[in-house]
Amino acid sequence: MIFSRSSRYAIQALVFLANSKAGSYVMCREMASELGLPLPYLSKLMLQFVHANIIESARGRQGGFRLIRSAEDLSLKEVMEVIGGERSMKECLLGFKVCSDETACAMHCHWYPVKQVLYKLLEEQSVGTLAEAVNKGHYKLSDLNLDLLLPPQQQTQLNKKRDNL
Repeated sequence: MIFSRSSRYAIQALVFLANSKAGSYVMCREMASELGLPLPYLSKLMLQFVHANIIESARGRQGGFRLIRSAEDLSLKEVMEVIGGERSMKECLLGFKVCSDETACAMHCHWYPVKQVLYKLLEEQSVGTLAEAVNKGHYKLSDLNLDLLLPPQQQTQLNKKRDNL
């Protein structure tokens, strides 16, 4: 699975909000500027998280967006599901509409174990973990490489699965 542009932008924005002053709103314009993201695109993404009750928005001079859930309790899998829907977590690697154990594509038996490891990793990693790594100076938010934030043991597991493809 490759992270879509929407997923990357959303993760960056949520990490930005997690690193903002607790309880304060951040203008979308400020986030877009700091992260180097297109404002209209980011605005639409943020509304998806408002509808999912992960962030809230307020209008006006002191308005913007803020997290209403703990960043530590917000998994990357949940972020991916908000952006692409549950369907995105079940899509076929080759793009077929129907791909399951019963109607498997040519890559299904190879991709399925890798996908399961990846989903587990996404469930275990939180926006809070990423925010902490950014705070410690391990990464610049705009250069966030999600694979590098996995614990070494999980990186090794994922790389072994990739090598076996």
